[in-house]
Amino acid sequence: MSWSPAVQDTGDQELLQHFQVSASKALAIMGHTPSELGDSLIRIALAGNTASAGALLKSLLAFSSIHRHDIHSQAVELKMAAIKALGAASGSSTIGKREAIQHVAAGMLLCCFETHLSTCTSGDWRWYLGSVKQMIEVTGLDKIQNRGEDLTILLDWVYYNDVHDRFCKQYWHRKSTQKQPPTPPASNVRAPTPIITENSSPGIVLTHLLSEAIEALPAAPPPTAPASDVRKYNEFMKILDWRIRSVVIPDGNGKSECDPLVLELYRIAILIYLDRASETQLHPKSKSQKQIQGAFELISQVKTCDRQFPVFVIGCEARNDEQRAAILDLIARTEKGGSSRVFNHTPLLLQAIWAQEDLAMGEKMDYSGALTSCISVCSIMPTFI
Repeated sequence: MSWSPAVQDTGDQELLQHFQVSASKALAIMGHTPSELGDSLIRIALAGNTASAGALLKSLLAFSSIHRHDIHSQAVELKMAAIKALGAASGSSTIGKREAIQHVAAGMLLCCFETHLSTCTSGDWRWYLGSVKQMIEVTGLDKIQNRGEDLTILLDWVYYNDVHDRFCKQYWHRKSTQKQPPTPPASNVRAPTPIITENSSPGIVLTHLLSEAIEALPAAPPPTAPASDVRKYNEFMKILDWRIRSVVIPDGNGKSECDPLVLELYRIAILIYLDRASETQLHPKSKSQKQIQGAFELISQVKTCDRQFPVFVIGCEARNDEQRAAILDLIARTEKGGSSRVFNHTPLLLQAIWAQEDLAMGEKMDYSGALTSCISVCSIMPTFI
């Protein structure tokens, strides 16, 4: 890297090395290790001397800077330089495959720049994600047959973030009297779905099944629907539940995309979410409670969990002080590691959920309604990547 003409400044070299060694571990992805993603981003950034490559390099350095020093002038300056370079690259009359890939990678790093500290001051991360999906659709990157390793990892990264964006979007509804933020570009465009095969990693498969659950839940038939429609919906949910349970989690021996215990937490969180949000009584209450108890037993065994979705979903099921303390302890342990994003929204939203649960005094609470009322309080839409 030190011989690259794009990286001449000593400070930039240090930030690039910090990204490769440490900062890249904080990138959220399933199906690949964060280090694999980081290496791909470095290769893409140093592939040519285009305006898009310059924007990607600045984005990469900006993320490395915020990871190393939190918010300060250097990180902000690098971010603004990246945005300026992206604007210049977008003005080109023709954008080739390489430039489009660099553009997408830069946009995703800017998205991660915003979500890394999870501040409540900016919702720009959704604009970057929307622009990335728009670029993929316009340039046809998702139509490429022989994608190669770097493009495959990049598209899987976009897909993972998009799925969790859609999870939050269905519960984040600002009241009409409140100021409505502008709608990000391509907000209704889906990120390209990975091709699922027998050899697909469990993380990719689980993310895809979560996506199916998010898509299916709003399609639940109303109470006045014919019995046949209700039966078909319930059967589909049971099949989806079975498919989630059938995903094989590695035992931890050899290379793995992340801690197998974290993958198991992710799987259990999807099962809990499917069961609670669908309200179809997929299993007897005793079996559902046993599943939740097993999740909290895993919580005590996991050293850290930098995936916020399972922490939030399982945390919503905490019914006593011991379980709630276990969730908060896991968050505290995770935030001490260099691979973690700040959990600003998660504990605050969990405490709001717990307060609602306590006020319900054991009575059945509307699961989706509780999520909506708590998440909608946020001035910007949170993310649980």
